[in-house]
Amino acid sequence: MADAPADAPPRRLNGLRWAAIALLGIVLVAGIRAYVSAGEQLDLAAAARAAGDEAAAVEHYGYAMRWYTPLAGAPHEAADALWEIADEATARGDRAGALRALRRLRGGILSTRGLTCPFCDLLDPVNQKLAVHIAAEQLALNQPTLRGRSRAELVADHLALLRLDPIPHPGWSLLAVFGFFAWVGGGFATIFRGLDPALKRTAAFPWLAGLTALGFAGWLIGLWLA
Repeated sequence: MADAPADAPPRRLNGLRWAAIALLGIVLVAGIRAYVSAGEQLDLAAAARAAGDEAAAVEHYGYAMRWYTPLAGAPHEAADALWEIADEATARGDRAGALRALRRLRGGILSTRGLTCPFCDLLDPVNQKLAVHIAAEQLALNQPTLRGRSRAELVADHLALLRLDPIPHPGWSLLAVFGFFAWVGGGFATIFRGLDPALKRTAAFPWLAGLTALGFAGWLIGLWLA
């Protein structure tokens, strides 16, 4: 078999390049899918709302929020619509309709959190409205969980429960993610490249092993503190 030309790129680099291209393609396809799906759900919600089917509209608006991508406007329009539906239901005394819209809105806010939180400015106002409606529902049904509490006490208690929302710290979560990839990637590189005697005679080998150890430590620390 003929040897490869001296100036030919190493096969390992070609493999990494194609892996990076494949990963970028997957992310791009997933982003386009989410963008298109959010628009489709927004259109379905608008059609259901125009037809007077508010419950179906709320469901589709909730799905539109969950298909969030940073450049999409549909999730934000869906959040505004759910807030508007909740206000309209409150104005006409439809507590069930207001609760349905607010719960869907809160679910959309919580489901789109990650390293960023695009709707977190709405979370506390939604929690406050929900607490008021849940307390009113509890009083209207005369539920045994009242235990003699007043409306104000019920609202305060429900609001405290809604605010009990532990979320991993974005910075430590990021450390855990990067630590995991450094640990796994460094481990594979150490195993496969470390078998090369020429590498062991250079300064690259201890750096590679050190990256693996640091990645593992970062992963553990990120998981512990997140």
